[in-house]
Amino acid sequence: MADKGDCLSGVDGVIVINLDRRPDRWTAFQDIWRDHLPWERVVRLSASDGTQLTGYGQSPWFRGRKRDRTWAGRGGCALSHVRALREAAARGWDRVLILEDDAVPTEGMTSGAMTAVLARSDWSLLYLGCHEPMGPFRPAGDGLMGIHGALDAHAYVVTATLRDWLIERMPDEANLWPWIARERAVDRWYRREIGRRFTVMMCAPPLALQIEGASDITQIWRAADHARPTPMDGAPSSRMAFELKRLGEIGGDRLRAAVKRRVGF
Repeated sequence: MADKGDCLSGVDGVIVINLDRRPDRWTAFQDIWRDHLPWERVVRLSASDGTQLTGYGQSPWFRGRKRDRTWAGRGGCALSHVRALREAAARGWDRVLILEDDAVPTEGMTSGAMTAVLARSDWSLLYLGCHEPMGPFRPAGDGLMGIHGALDAHAYVVTATLRDWLIERMPDEANLWPWIARERAVDRWYRREIGRRFTVMMCAPPLALQIEGASDITQIWRAADHARPTPMDGAPSSRMAFELKRLGEIGGDRLRAAVKRRVGF
C-alpha cells in the first residue's frame, strides 16, 4: 500500500484554511483526508473572520443591511487565501496545495491521477475541483483541461511565480473592503485575471469536491456535487469573446461598487 500523501509528492506543502470557531470542520477534515495528505507538510491556517476585521460594521461599507455578514465572509475568505499564499512564500514552498476545510477528495485522488498531474510543469494554477469554468477549453491529457478560469477556491495548487504575482495584487486588511466591493469575491477575481497571464488547468473529472452543507459565507445549503466542473452557461469559446465578457463583468462590478460605497453592502 502506498504511503500516506505519496500522491502529493509533487507539492512542497499543504495549507488548510479553517476558522477557529469551526473546530468541528477541522476534526472532520482530518478524518476525511487522513490517508491522502503528507501530514508532516500540512499547516492549518487560522482563517480570517470577516466580522472581526477592521472596518466591519462601519460605514461606508457596512450600514446594518441584511447581507453584511455575507460580504464579511467574502472579505475574510479573500484575506485568508492571500495569507495562505504568504505563508507558502515564507516557508519557501515552490508549489503549494491550498485547501479549504470543506474540501473532500474523490476516488481519483488515489488512482494515480494526482501523481500524474503534479508531475507536469505546464500549468501555474491547477484546480483539483472547481465550478463554472470558462473557456476557451483545451484538452491537455492526464485528465486535465486547459481553461481561462473557474469559480471556487476550495482545492488548488499554485506555483511560486503565480503565488508572488497574486500576493502583489491581492488585498491586505487595510484595503480589503474597497477591494471586495470592486471584485466581489476572490474566486471571481481569480477566474477573470489569472488566465490572462498564466496557464490554468482543471482536473476533469475533479479530484476534490466540497462537502455537502451550509456555506460559512452565504449560509446557503450546498449540494455535495457543487464543485463539479460544469461549464458556465454562455461561456465564451474564444479568447476575444472572453475578454469582451470580462470587460463587461468588470464594468458591472465597478458600477455596483460605486453604489455600495454610497449605500453599503
